[in-house]
Amino acid sequence: MKAFITQHGFKLLVTVLFTALIVSAFFWINQDSPPLPSLKKAPDFTLSSLDGKQVQLSDSAKKVRLVEFLFTSCPDICPITTYNMVRLQEELKQDKQWGNEVQFISITFDPERDTPEVFKEYGDRMGMDYEGWTLLTGTEAETSAVAKSFGVLVQKMPDGQFAHSVTSLFVIDGSGEIRKIFAMGEDMDNEEILKTIRQIAESK
Repeated sequence: MKAFITQHGFKLLVTVLFTALIVSAFFWINQDSPPLPSLKKAPDFTLSSLDGKQVQLSDSAKKVRLVEFLFTSCPDICPITTYNMVRLQEELKQDKQWGNEVQFISITFDPERDTPEVFKEYGDRMGMDYEGWTLLTGTEAETSAVAKSFGVLVQKMPDGQFAHSVTSLFVIDGSGEIRKIFAMGEDMDNEEILKTIRQIAESK
């Protein structure tokens, strides 16, 4: 036996190491996605729903939230973002997660033009399902303050339009931690957002 080990020891060692490498690679490839880090605590806020009720972020605690800042007269980025969110909505409805595990929140920072009627018409036109989608407004000072608390830069232009940060889609877990921030508009990665939402929802 000793002679065999002496003669073939190096080959055995290489074989064992190679086997261990293959097994490690297999488990690495097939392991679940690593847990997402917490970026920071999401600031709580109080704004108004379209029917005038006071709504706080904490009202939807225990759900995964996707928070969007927008204005309905936006010609490009905002409607593209909302369209993509509606596609996500349909995926989540198929998984039976819509409304009970996942909530979308859209906040306008143009409340003067985005009256409850205008905002609701926008939501209807885009295909929002209000079972799991909340539209929020307030005074311009209130909505601007909420956007700023999330780190979203908003500037009102002389023509009444707005310039704003495009990396302002926030995925918030059930305990109120911001877990990931995504780009809006054409750079929006629906597949990655859906994967993130599902990962957080399934880890509860």
